[in-house]
Parts: sequence; C-alpha cells; structure tokens
Amino acid sequence: MELQRGIIEKKVITSTKRDLNAFRQMFPFNTLVSKIKVDETFKENWTGEFASFARLISGYEAEYSDRIQTKDFEPLLNEMSIDSKDQDEFVSLLNELLLAGETKQQLQHPSMLLHLERASSKNRIFKISDYLYDLCKNHVALQNMFKIDEQKDVLQNIMEDFKPQLDKRKKTYSSFDHKLPWISELFADDLLFLRKHPDFFIKYADLVTYYYTFFLLSQNIIKLSLHEHADYRKGSVEQLYFTLDWESTVSSRRDAVRKGFKYLQEMSGKLFSTQLTLAQLSCNTKNPELEIMMDFPTIKSLFDDLSSSDQDKWLKEVDAQSTSLIEKSKLQRDITQSQTFSDAVKQLISVMEVSSPDEAQKRYGSGVTEIAKVRLVKQRGRNGNVFSLNQEILTMFLIVIVRSSKMRLQDVYKELEVRGVFLDRYSRIEFEHTLEKMNLLIKMSDSGEAQYVKSIL
Repeated sequence: MELQRGIIEKKVITSTKRDLNAFRQMFPFNTLVSKIKVDETFKENWTGEFASFARLISGYEAEYSDRIQTKDFEPLLNEMSIDSKDQDEFVSLLNELLLAGETKQQLQHPSMLLHLERASSKNRIFKISDYLYDLCKNHVALQNMFKIDEQKDVLQNIMEDFKPQLDKRKKTYSSFDHKLPWISELFADDLLFLRKHPDFFIKYADLVTYYYTFFLLSQNIIKLSLHEHADYRKGSVEQLYFTLDWESTVSSRRDAVRKGFKYLQEMSGKLFSTQLTLAQLSCNTKNPELEIMMDFPTIKSLFDDLSSSDQDKWLKEVDAQSTSLIEKSKLQRDITQSQTFSDAVKQLISVMEVSSPDEAQKRYGSGVTEIAKVRLVKQRGRNGNVFSLNQEILTMFLIVIVRSSKMRLQDVYKELEVRGVFLDRYSRIEFEHTLEKMNLLIKMSDSGEAQYVKSIL
C-alpha cells in the first residue's frame, strides 16, 4: 500500500485548494453552509424537501411547481350539487388547498405529498432529498409508498384533475458515499409502518425523515472522528445522550451535557480536516478506482498487513505529506517522525486543520449541528445547548417503536438506542413518569423487566 502523491496533489489538495469533492461526497452539504440557509431548509421548507424525496423515490423529478396561479373551477361547480350561496366558500377552500399550500394541514392523503412544491434552486447548499434518495433507491417497497392504493375520495380526484402532471425522472442525481447503508433499512421500515396508518403518516413521516437525516449525519461524523477505532458494522451505534424538554434541571455532570450536543459539535469542528485526511490516505495503490474513500479501519487493516519495513516507509510517506502541506502553506511548524499509524493520522489531521481556511472548516462542520438545532436542541442555561426530545418527537418514536402491541419498557430503551437516542438514568425516570401521565405504562411490578409500554395506535 503506497500513497500516490501525484494523484493526491491533483485530486485532493493543491497549494490553493482543498477539494472535499475529490471523491464521491459523504455529506449532503458544502462549505457554504450558514444558519440562514439551514433555517430555510429545515424549518420553513422541510415538508417541501420531504416531498422532493417522495417524488424521487416514486420515480419523478425532484423539483415541482404548480406554475398556474389561478384555476377555473366553473366546470367543476357545474358537475357538483353545491348550493349557490356556498360556492364562494367552496372555491376559497379549493384555492387554499390547490394553490397556497405547502403545509401539512393541506395533506389529506400521502399521495398529495407528491404535489407539494419545491421549485428548482441552483447551487443548493443542502441536498437532503438527493442524499436520502441515493440511500434508499434500491428499497423497492418505498417506490410505491406515496402512490394511491386505497379508494380515491372526492378531494383526491380534484387534486388529480387540477394539479400539473409530475415529470418522470430523467436526469441523474448525485451519488453519495454511504458508509452506514444499514441505517436505510431502519428508516424504510419505520416509514413503511407509518404508511399503513395514513393519518399518522401525514402527521409524522416528515419528522421521521428529519430525524433519520440527523441520525445518519451525526453517526458518520462521530465514526470519522474515531479514526481506526470506528465500528462500521451493522447495528453499531455511537452514543449521543438526550434529555426531555420538560426536565426541570440538567446538571453539568449529566451524560446529556458531556456526551450530547457539545460532543457532536467538537467532532463536527474537525470534520473538514478529518475528511480531507481520509481522502489523502485513500489515494493509495490498494484503492485503484479512486471513486469512494476508504474508511480509517480499512486503511489501518492494510497497514497492519504490511511488513515492518513497509510500515516504516508508509509512515514516512504520510509525514512527508504533512511536511509538504506546511511548506505550501508557508507555516512554521515542526513535523515529528511518527512511530505508529495513529501518530501519523493525527499529525496529518492537525496539519490539515492549521493549513485550511478557518471559516470554511467552521461552516462545513456546522451543517449537522445547525440541522439539530431546528428540532432536537434546547438551551440549558450555563450548560449551553443539549439534545432534547419534545412531546411531538417522543410520540413519533413511541409510534414507530411500540407499533401495534405492547412492548417491554427495557426493549423500548433498546429500540431508542438502535435509532441513536440514549437516555441517562435521570431522563429515564422522567420518561417513565411521562408514559404514566400518557397512560401508556403498564406496571406488573416495579422491575423494569415487568413494565410494558402500550401502543399509541
């Protein structure tokens, strides 16, 4: 395994540029991330972004615009038996549903999501719908999820008559480098379960999609930060601790403070330099196609298979890359001779960090934390931001986890953790009190093994 310096300097890094797009992208955002753009996408227009995913997975183009600002309802009124004094009110309702609408209040059936607008936007900062589509495009069951398979009602027929036809998908959408494809199975399973209950689907499907977007991004970032110690096997989830919105106090000693939002924020701050380091190390003779980046554990495994002399040679090559970066950046910094794989990787990451633009690193790393702030974060005084679940998100989890029957409380905790939600003992106490208030907790005894959570359905 030898580093290919010429390819590195052509594909990944030059004296003036650091190219995160040298390989297939790992994340659906770039260094132009800003809080304003995040708020636009994830607070004001998230349902439209989810609708874009719905169209892509159903075989249509992502963008959709009604393009018609007025509609002639006269032929429809002539076909319907509506009292003349009620016609104006009926037309007003139709205009609200057919023209104004991007809110969930206007959705009466999952198929209507296909007709929620998201106009074409050049240079989109976030490509969430593309990212999720690429992750899930081989799940056949999802391809029919938004299509009508029940008897149509009057409103659905009106929608079909008045909305423009959807454009069949023709153009090629971005392909991403998904290091955790198994998460798509969980995501698809939860969405498909909701689809069996159309009312719940309309209310919670976009929230499920929002959470899984965060889950995917945060898990990828933390595993990158663990370098060669990361575990990419199916079901391996890195811990992030959450509180509940209504907990009265959260002390600084809590896991939710020590290993929650601040922990992810710290890892995110190093995302730019870590990802570029991985890109450089992936330019090696064991990765001839140079399309998808290797992960750190794979590179470490290849390193371990080398002879002692070849390992020394590889370490010197990596150190030479660090030296080259310092020289090109005209910085004053001593490069030490690495003795281990970990030494070489950490030094290269550090050098990449000091030699890359601070603002670009900050903006890129803020992508996932700003996404989280929209719905998953609460300010806790001097402890700052912590991950927190509100009532709507908690209800969503209970629906997709417990499903149609009761479940042992301990198994509910396990299923939350499979989805990346960890609760410390204080939050578990509050969680159980909340279940009691919701009349969802069945106590056979005080033992967790003999407590059950009832289905909301």
